[in-house]
Formats: sequence, C-alpha cells, structure tokens
Amino acid sequence: MFEKIGNYILACRALRRLNLKGCPFLPKALIRLPLHNRSEFNTFITWMKVLQSSQAGWIVDVGANHGDFSNAASACFPSARCLLVEPLPQLHGELEKRCQGSHGRWFLEKCALGARNCVMPLFVAQDDAIGSLAGFSEEYVTVNVAAKPSHQLECQVRTLDEVTMQRGIAAIDVLKIDVEGFEFEVLEGAKESLVKTAAVVVEVSLVRNVSRHSSALLRMLNLLTDAGFDIVRVIPSLFDLREPWKPVEFNILARRSS
Repeated sequence: MFEKIGNYILACRALRRLNLKGCPFLPKALIRLPLHNRSEFNTFITWMKVLQSSQAGWIVDVGANHGDFSNAASACFPSARCLLVEPLPQLHGELEKRCQGSHGRWFLEKCALGARNCVMPLFVAQDDAIGSLAGFSEEYVTVNVAAKPSHQLECQVRTLDEVTMQRGIAAIDVLKIDVEGFEFEVLEGAKESLVKTAAVVVEVSLVRNVSRHSSALLRMLNLLTDAGFDIVRVIPSLFDLREPWKPVEFNILARRSS
C-alpha cells in the first residue's frame, strides 16, 4: 500500500493537479470506465514526466492490454490521439468502450505487430490478459507463474510501418512497446516509423528466447542509440523468484535529443 501511495503522490506531482482516476482510496465504482491497474497508471504518468515531452500529437501503444498506458498518456496530454494495438480478442470489448468514451481521440487496431505481414499463432496464458507471439519458455514461466500457457489462437500480424501509413500518422511522440518477448520483431517492422518517433518506452525480456537473445538488454540499448535515441532510464520490471535480487525484464525509456 505504501508503494501505491508513493506512486500516486509522484503522479500528482507530475500532473501538477489532483489525480482522481489514479487515487488508490477512491472506489472504482465511482469512476466511469475505471482503470484496470491504478498503480501502473500512476507509474506510467511518472515515466512521461521522466521523458520530458512538452506536447504530444500521437501516442502509439503497442500491446495496449487494458489501456492503462494510453490512459496515462491522455492524462498527461489530453488533446493527444492514441492508437492502441492489441491482439487478444478478450480485451477488444473493453478497449472499444474506452475508445468510444475518448471523444474521438482513441483508435483500436485488433492485431499484433511484427517484422512482416502474416498470420502467426498467439500463445495465451492462463491469465488470459497475457498473450505472446514469442511463446512462454520454461524459464519465463518459472519467474512469472501468471504466464503459464493455456491455449493458442491464430493471429493477424502487421507491421507498424504499414499501420502508421494507413492511419496517416506522420509523427509519433511516444511509442510504447510491451509485447511479451516480441519487441525486436516489432521494431524490425517499424524502421520507417522509428525515424519519426520522438520517445520510446519498450519492455525487454532476458528470459524469452534465451538462446537467440542472451544479451537482449545490450542489443536493445544499441538498437535505440544507433537509431538516434538517448537512453533516459533503464528500469527493472520483473525479478527471478529464485534470486530476488536478479532482474530478468527491463523497461527502457529513451528519447531523441531534439
């Protein structure tokens, strides 16, 4: 609870106003379309502050899940438009309702993103809000028991470059990528989009495709810096239950100097 209160206070400071939607003491029943996870929402607001973006026209939320990141982006930039990309069908109904209540500023793409247009199996965990095109390795399930695999379904995969072209998105102010181990493939299909992106928030896993990406963190840091981004912060997000001091996933915050 103390951590939740601390996140809430930091979010209020970042917004420079009261943050009723993220208040941990306010019953969710009093809020229309309440947040799924208020603590994560407040954390995302502080990340926006860390990135020091003064304004935003387009936010692209890849792996939108329940929409908490887009909610945080909208709280920081009320006039920004948000593109939510989410492949899990069980989340589409909720996200459609949130889009309908966004006054025309939220848009939903019901697909996954990758390096090319294709159809792939999407692996779904027992916690059915977790889906991954990379699958759930034994090592990953060991450190994240919520990701125990349940079933799989066929999933349409598109590239971010194609999506942004069709949507007429000329520039991306914040690109968030949380795709359960498929982040490098998403960026492979976003070469043109990345050039027109001002800031990036990307989750990187060290326990997904271990044999292929044993140095995934360093690889991602190099990819972003080679693309012209400055690394603002590297934040551990998941720890090995067997060795609680050892982070196995990170969130990287990066932005262009200009």
